[in-house]
Amino acid sequence: MILAAPVFLAVEGLLIWSVIRYRKRDAAAPPQTVGGNRSLGVFFAIPAVIVAALFPFGEATLMKIEKPEVPQVKIKVEGFQWEWTFLYSNEGIFVSGKTASDQAPQQPAQMYLPVDEPVEIDLTSRDVIHSFFVPDLLFKRDAIPGRTTSFTFTPSVLGTFHAQCAEFCGLWHSRMTFEVHVVSPPDYQAWILQERKAAASVTCAPNGTTLDMIAHNISWNTNCLAVPASQPFTVNVTNQDAGIQHNFSIYDSFFEKKTYFTSPKLLGPASETLKVGGLPPGHYYFQCDVHGPAMSGSFIVAPPGSGP
Repeated sequence: MILAAPVFLAVEGLLIWSVIRYRKRDAAAPPQTVGGNRSLGVFFAIPAVIVAALFPFGEATLMKIEKPEVPQVKIKVEGFQWEWTFLYSNEGIFVSGKTASDQAPQQPAQMYLPVDEPVEIDLTSRDVIHSFFVPDLLFKRDAIPGRTTSFTFTPSVLGTFHAQCAEFCGLWHSRMTFEVHVVSPPDYQAWILQERKAAASVTCAPNGTTLDMIAHNISWNTNCLAVPASQPFTVNVTNQDAGIQHNFSIYDSFFEKKTYFTSPKLLGPASETLKVGGLPPGHYYFQCDVHGPAMSGSFIVAPPGSGP
């Protein structure tokens, strides 16, 4: 306001002066004059002075905002139609929102951050352009498919802040919301421990070598699969989401360092039967590659003798 007020007053003053000074009306054509070198010089000099005056303020603010900090928390943020996933790299956990279904309401993703600690965000999109927007923190960045935008900021106020996608991205754009919880460091560590325990508690036992997977409202019908070790198995995939692609993949973890199986994308509504070779005993991870951890779960390969 301080910088804009003089410009506003000057422009309005010149407009009013012009209306009064040149208010005469007659049938004669107004005189036509061509600007000289002096007027051209003034024309370029005034904007140059304005830019020169504003530049230091902009640079000082930009340097303050983008001051290098050593991040204590690193989060990979993925936007997709129409939810968010937060992968905490150092903590080895992830949080993802759930789209509303016939059986359950929408479950927006929950981001937890420690107060007064630098946080590094690596932002990207899995499909179209989205926007990471936290109005109360005056912060907004676009999530662009095929590109990672990295930035660091330090939350300084405790509280829960509503956030959303600010770039129209399709039918359910209005539902693409999430919550940012800025908590004390002890509460943050307690939340991390809680999430790790919850992830470790997901388990199931094999019940044959045929698995039935149903994709509906961008969710699988289960978050745990199990098969016997070293035996080929079959996965029947049914995609009930019309006009949306899904696939089925198995990895070592949600970091996807090693791929054990991946299928082509299946455009719904459609079904397919997948044949997968036997895997050694262990705890694996499955997901739809189109939607990532939002459509994922534990994949357990049980040693001989395990049963339902």
